[in-house]
Amino acid sequence: MLRGFRKNLNVIIIIIVIAFVFTIFYGTFYRRSPGPVQSAEAAATVNNTVISFYDLENQFRNFISQFDNKYLNQLDENSINYLKRMTLESMINNELLYQEAKSRKVKVANDEINTTLNAIKANFPSDAEFQNYLRYHGFNINDLRESIKRDLMVTHLIDSINEGIVIPPEDIQKYYEENQKMFSTPNQYHLLQMTFVSQEAAEKIQKKVNLGEDFSTLAESNSLDSYAQKGGDAGWVSEDALPNEVKEILLPLKDRPGVVTPVIKVDNNYQIYKLVETKPAEEKTLDESKDQIRTILENEQKKVKLEHLIAEIREKSKIVISDSLVATGIVEASPSPTVSPAIGPLTSPAAGQETETTPATNDISDGQPTATSPNQ
Repeated sequence: MLRGFRKNLNVIIIIIVIAFVFTIFYGTFYRRSPGPVQSAEAAATVNNTVISFYDLENQFRNFISQFDNKYLNQLDENSINYLKRMTLESMINNELLYQEAKSRKVKVANDEINTTLNAIKANFPSDAEFQNYLRYHGFNINDLRESIKRDLMVTHLIDSINEGIVIPPEDIQKYYEENQKMFSTPNQYHLLQMTFVSQEAAEKIQKKVNLGEDFSTLAESNSLDSYAQKGGDAGWVSEDALPNEVKEILLPLKDRPGVVTPVIKVDNNYQIYKLVETKPAEEKTLDESKDQIRTILENEQKKVKLEHLIAEIREKSKIVISDSLVATGIVEASPSPTVSPAIGPLTSPAAGQETETTPATNDISDGQPTATSPNQ
């Protein structure tokens, strides 16, 4: 369980990195703690604007609430500190972008704020429940309008740097040729399956199937996997998602709907499959793929432009990190790998001092697995 979680955590972190780079601002319900903040309470200051420990903890709780408890319960202290560090980085970058938007006098019309506010209200069954939600989070309507305005200012700033992005047709064709596998779908199998802990038990049920008894009925009463309650129906499964042992048996049978496989040993289990139907492999043409490729390449350019903008803002900004973050392990004593050029490293201070950060230049270096999900 823990081994699987740690493997998944790398994927989660990459997803988080992408989300932070592209959105920067996490959640409309973000605001600073009310009233003056003493310097001892400052997790960071960004050009003399305070991000308090209260803000950091609040934002971090909102952030991790997206994840399933069974995963969160497996987080060790280092993982929690790393995610909290990422949260602080995102808040710093958002504050930098907000300050830049103000310096450029980015305007937001009241109609825009009202449209966003109405879209938020539409998620609640009544105005009373909406007001209750605001009170629960310590907000009033003016706080929310101010947060919306802030969010829109940052969004407009980012939109302004992305104007004029054009992807040449030759770049689209090159991407298609270099990443052709992305635009193909492997064979898909609609399968019924049964799972047993011993070969003897599996062969006993297989004989009943061969004698004409219904596969689904037998699966319901005998199979040990989660599909048993659905008569063994595993739905559509991509060929790429199948264990190699199963793939080798099914591939020559793909044109024989209704066929039942022999007993197949998969890890410590024994399985029987019935092929309901097959969808053949498909490959999208360049013409069918060009809109998707254009979006991918546009997003890559937007990411680079945003990274450059934040790096430029950091060069002219003063960012001070509380030395207590070193003591709690949020900021490491030696610079840890950076998340991206848009999210700079939090370096450690000398004893008894706060630390001042400088623009980041390195990408994350602790491994970036590619997240893939089978088409089922």
